[in-house]
Amino acid sequence: MKRLLALIVLVPALFVAGPASANDSDVRSTTVPASACTPIDTTQASRVRMSNGAWVFRGSSTGTVTFYCAVDFNAYTKSNNTNDNDVSGFRVFFRDSDAGGNASRVTARLTYRRPDGMYSAGSTWSSNVTNTTANTAGYHQNNHDVSFDGVYSFLVTLRRTSTSQSPAFSGIDFWIPPVG
Repeated sequence: MKRLLALIVLVPALFVAGPASANDSDVRSTTVPASACTPIDTTQASRVRMSNGAWVFRGSSTGTVTFYCAVDFNAYTKSNNTNDNDVSGFRVFFRDSDAGGNASRVTARLTYRRPDGMYSAGSTWSSNVTNTTANTAGYHQNNHDVSFDGVYSFLVTLRRTSTSQSPAFSGIDFWIPPVG
């Protein structure tokens, strides 16, 4: 009987959650369109506009605009009773008009707010790693176990140093391409 009890205790211990390895289904079904994102203040809001579902700079505006983008998931799962949502990565839809140079850029970072402050959930993705000027999507690995007491959002920046650049931010989802 003691061996059976030891086995019952040991087997679940082997499956204790470690680092996130795949986006859970509740996370995969989440999409954050650019229209769900809000510039952080009215000054920055005056420099951008929505165009075909994407944030772009207005006419002669330049600089960096920061957006908060609400994310509709938490640790409590809707699809099953595991209550262990994990984020393994996300995909950003964007255009970087200088193909990874410094004159145009889009960045995205998953963040969460808890009662004791604001936290980053992994590193920042940047369009500077791309080598294309077309509308495209960039993938970012971001292993994170979703917090039970966190409210999630993305912190996104859109930057251009001259009016000859035309970066755009269209949204984020949690689809990750298969490995291999």
